[in-house]
Amino acid sequence: MKKHTFSFALFIMMSLGLMLSSCEKEPGLTPNSEIPTKPNSSEPDMYFSIIGHWRLDKATQLANGNEVDMTNFYTQNFRLIFLEDGTLITSDGINESEMQWTLDGDQLSFIQAPGIDPVMYTVRVLTDTSLSIENGTGTEYITTMDFHRE
Repeated sequence: MKKHTFSFALFIMMSLGLMLSSCEKEPGLTPNSEIPTKPNSSEPDMYFSIIGHWRLDKATQLANGNEVDMTNFYTQNFRLIFLEDGTLITSDGINESEMQWTLDGDQLSFIQAPGIDPVMYTVRVLTDTSLSIENGTGTEYITTMDFHRE
């Protein structure tokens, strides 16, 4: 139990640290739940919704050229739940945290509290069954998280 509490507290602390290095772009005013899968393709655009339950498959962090598997840090029970009203619930299977989210193009914002800069992610992949997000682009620490839809 202490390990899960410690892991969740560490996740929150890392999120707060990443928040300080997030970009200064204003997030969209309301959740836009769909992004095109192939924006520069000659194929017709297909849109998939981010709304729903997503379970973590793998998390990695690229730090100074070294890739580290962070999956155990988050646990295999880590989930993101995107609701239509802009609520985001993060869960490790024991603890839950509620915040807000917005999606503007491929820029996904996790808004932990009003008045605090959001944690910014770039949506790399969004299909009907998979989601891949990246945080820290252009910094020394790039975290990539891959999810599947439940």
